[in-house]
Amino acid sequence: MNEPTILTIGNDEQRLGVLPALGGSAAFWEVRRDDAWQPLWRPYQPSYDGRRIVSNFPLVPWSNRVTAGGITVDGVFHPMANNRDDVPYPIHGNGWMQVWQVEEHTDTRIHMLLESHRYHDYPYDYQATQTYAVEGEVMSMRLSVTHLGDSPMPYGLAWHPFYLRGADIDGPRVQFAADGYWKETGSLPTDHVRGVPPDWDFNALRTLGRGRIDNNFSGWDGRMRMERDDIDLALEWDTVEPAGLDLSIFFRPENQPFFCFEPITHITDAFHRPGMPGLRMLSQGQSMALEVRQRVSRLSRS
Repeated sequence: MNEPTILTIGNDEQRLGVLPALGGSAAFWEVRRDDAWQPLWRPYQPSYDGRRIVSNFPLVPWSNRVTAGGITVDGVFHPMANNRDDVPYPIHGNGWMQVWQVEEHTDTRIHMLLESHRYHDYPYDYQATQTYAVEGEVMSMRLSVTHLGDSPMPYGLAWHPFYLRGADIDGPRVQFAADGYWKETGSLPTDHVRGVPPDWDFNALRTLGRGRIDNNFSGWDGRMRMERDDIDLALEWDTVEPAGLDLSIFFRPENQPFFCFEPITHITDAFHRPGMPGLRMLSQGQSMALEVRQRVSRLSRS
């Protein structure tokens, strides 16, 4: 099987590779240190345990898992089949399953488009766009979706980046705000709890640590900071859109060289909670977007 083409953008500070034919996913994100490129995200691998491994991918038209075999909208049940063999639920929408069209590709910017109509028999007709751009030390990424169907449908957006832990066995230092979390069973949220356990508390900058976390968190302020001494890196994440985004997913797997910090517009399986909290009901022609900026600088001068 032919491997998909990687399109690259970058400058003297950083570079990023994108796989339009592989769900509009990212293949790598790297910074230059001492005339060598150092990876920030887990690099693309053509095959791993029968699955391709990517650095980051878009979650559209919803984030994470959906239970109950589908969703009910305005009294109509829409069945939805699984889209991964290793997960017993539909997961992460279907944008990552499709080929994105390249609308613009320059040295520092790539803009992609996806028009999706009932793909994988899911009840969604939409147009999505995705843009990566680099300017100096800043890498920005924007994901948008416009509903094309006749009847309103609930939408959500997210990204799923895989940040490398680096050379330190306990990982980098990380900071993000949270005032609570959802307990989980099988990666599905149950009850919301105010406050966070000490080992899960990253309100102040601290070492990533070990042990599994895979939870939705509340009270986020749209920012995240990561520091890696091994490559003299300070990373600052700021959310541009939507205003007031206060949800995130933090995934710290055991015995893996990465962790995931995901900005999300709704919690996992919000479809089956009263009022579908965080999901946006879009009528034909209506849109929503998620945009973030990440600045990479040196710790020695940050």
